Amino acid sequence: MHIAILTFEGFNELDSLIALGILNRVRKPNWRVSIASPTTRVRSMNGVVLEAQASLPRPLKPMR
Repeated sequence: MHIAILTFEGFNELDSLIALGILNRVRKPNWRVSIASPTTRVRSMNGVVLEAQASLPRPLKPMR
């Protein structure tokens, strides 16, 4: 199972990093946790910069 913690520009470090730390303690086969964001790097509300470990797919073009 791959759990992606969605993290966007202006994120709160507590939300993303505590979830990452707790979920990474699970030791099961095929269990994977990563930070996913729409860009390569995101900056928190306090200036902490994270590099994405997984990317988010680009949205489909809206239908007209």
